[in-house]
Amino acid sequence: MIALILFTLFIVLPTLEIWVIVKVAMEFGAFPTVLATIFTAILGSIIIRLQGFAAINELRADLQNGTSPAGPIIHGAFLLFAAPLLMLPGFITDGIGFLLLVPPVRVFLGRAILKWVKKQTDAGRIKIL
Repeated sequence: MIALILFTLFIVLPTLEIWVIVKVAMEFGAFPTVLATIFTAILGSIIIRLQGFAAINELRADLQNGTSPAGPIIHGAFLLFAAPLLMLPGFITDGIGFLLLVPPVRVFLGRAILKWVKKQTDAGRIKIL
């Protein structure tokens, strides 16, 4: 399973990224394509910075109020995952990165991952100390 994930990350995804960039460059030209990849990196970094500060402020408020900081932690984790995706040149990784900037998408994915972890721990496949 891990070999398949690594193969996808290091072979399939870069190959698809190159293919998409070439197709976009053939359609719009090389210069607009390069500008688009630079623009998405800059825009993504600005949005991540703003949302990151919001998540930190929410985390502080939750800790001061004594409530569970699970929400801000999950949002922050997805933002940390989205940042390199937006910095990598390519439209596929940018698309995934921008999807992770949408709070309802992060909530949905966070709940799905927590549900999966609970199922795995209940089945004894994952042990949490």
